[in-house]
Amino acid sequence: MAGSGRHPADARVSSREALRFLTRAGRILSASLDPEETMQRLTRLAVPRVACFAMIDLIQSDGRLHRVAYRHVDEDREPLLNRPDDFVPEAEGLVPLAAVVESGDALLIENVEQDWTGADEVLERIRRLGGRSLMIVPLLSGDEGLGALTFGSTRTDRFYHQQDLTLARELARSASLAIDNARLYREAKQALAARDEVLGVVSHDLRNPVNRVRLAAEMLTELPELSGRADRTAAMIVRAADEMNRLIGDLLDVNRIEAGHLSVEMGQTALDALLDRLEEAHTPAAEEKGLVWEVDHCEEPITLEVDEGRILQALGNLIGNAIKFTPEGGTVRIVVELDGGTVRIGVQDTGPGMDEEQLAHVFDRFWQSQRGDRRGVGLGLAIALGIVEAHGGRIDMKSELGTGTIAWVELPLNRPPS
Repeated sequence: MAGSGRHPADARVSSREALRFLTRAGRILSASLDPEETMQRLTRLAVPRVACFAMIDLIQSDGRLHRVAYRHVDEDREPLLNRPDDFVPEAEGLVPLAAVVESGDALLIENVEQDWTGADEVLERIRRLGGRSLMIVPLLSGDEGLGALTFGSTRTDRFYHQQDLTLARELARSASLAIDNARLYREAKQALAARDEVLGVVSHDLRNPVNRVRLAAEMLTELPELSGRADRTAAMIVRAADEMNRLIGDLLDVNRIEAGHLSVEMGQTALDALLDRLEEAHTPAAEEKGLVWEVDHCEEPITLEVDEGRILQALGNLIGNAIKFTPEGGTVRIVVELDGGTVRIGVQDTGPGMDEEQLAHVFDRFWQSQRGDRRGVGLGLAIALGIVEAHGGRIDMKSELGTGTIAWVELPLNRPPS
């Protein structure tokens, strides 16, 4: 004996019910980037609200259809939906499904017994499902077919009409967008993984020749018979090699951060000593740019448990960014605040500032606020964030157009015993 075959109470879906259904479907479609899981949840929503049985088929990379989701109100008939050989075009199965996928045109068969014009064998398969009315709509990304969505009614008082087809088309449009987004996300992740692998290999392989160039240039600068012009040229080669090594290091660091492999070697560091090193390291660049460069110190002796080299790198990236974008005559300042069990080190500038959209992307790797900016590759702030987070800290950046920017680095602190 067949199952209970539970059906909706109303024979037709009202406009209000259709809107409610599409709203719930939209939440499902936006909740996951796994298309198969999403389609399964979608069929559970559709049956029995708008259909007595539902199937979703997606085109795979080999061009074949794969049934990723199906559901029937009659539990005894549901296994009939999980027989791909009965429905894929290659098996000469459900011919309407093949036609919809190939043409991209939706199909509405209001009354299967009266309107069916296909093969008797296919009609018998629909009858085994209890199908009395049928809709098949394509899933499309532009002109590219992604698959098809099938809704069927087994009820004698429920036959699909044009308004039902409109609902199915709208659902298919939303489902197609979700499938396309999932596919693009998957392709983007694969592309990023491939890029990161190439960056890692190339970065390692570049270091040897760059270091040989640097060593040769250093040897030239030590030759007593070298002319002044040649000596300056050799020194310029050394600086260029150092810059290349820094960029290579950035590429390796960002890969380690993304992979969760950034290592930090913790040790005791006095905050005042850290600030002195920052002041000394960045004074030449600030003076060359014609900036006011100020470093505040903390009156209370503070000891940090940090990887000193990595924290200097993170703060140095923030300071370098501030110096780069602050115009001549502006100010870059380091400020310090104590807040409970944390110390807040702020890098404040009077540069052009950023709007909310720019601020939302400022820590993205390879992102630059000004396209075509050749003063970096957009890794410094992403690396700073990764280093600070590896210390259990956080970075909070605030900015206002025309006023400037301040980036706060929060780190846990160790107070010496009183």
